[in-house]
Amino acid sequence: QPTLAKILSNQAPPPYTLSAFMGYLSQNHCLETLEFTMDASRYRKHFNSLHPANGGLMTPDSVSCQYMRMLWQRLLDAYIAPDAPREVNLPSGIRENLLNIPNQRTPPPPESLDPAVNIIYELMEESVLMPFLSLRGSGQNSSTPWESQSSENLYMRDERVLR
Repeated sequence: QPTLAKILSNQAPPPYTLSAFMGYLSQNHCLETLEFTMDASRYRKHFNSLHPANGGLMTPDSVSCQYMRMLWQRLLDAYIAPDAPREVNLPSGIRENLLNIPNQRTPPPPESLDPAVNIIYELMEESVLMPFLSLRGSGQNSSTPWESQSSENLYMRDERVLR
């Protein structure tokens, strides 16, 4: 049986595909766990692609810096803030730490999200992966309506609103 990492990287063979896993999470009302880890990964990729190679900081008034601060705020608003629309289940200490990280001048480094991402990843491994593998392995739901859906989260889609 495939690992969670194989499924999330879309390298697992059918019927254990990423789209099938997303459908299972959606059916079980816990899709936000996957969306959070994917959006955190996108934040990391954007941050690393925009951060100067010499280790210097982005200038606070640059478009890329403003864009990254907007992405950070979207992550907080969607998943971390109390009563967020897709609030993930985090210990209060980790939640408070994330909410208190300054974002006024420069965006926080992606490593700031690591404790939350690790907890959510563990939650998926412990609570969701085995039932998904059992269901898919038993041949149930072998044809599902979500098989053709895109894995891109609409909330964090790069719309380049800051041109």
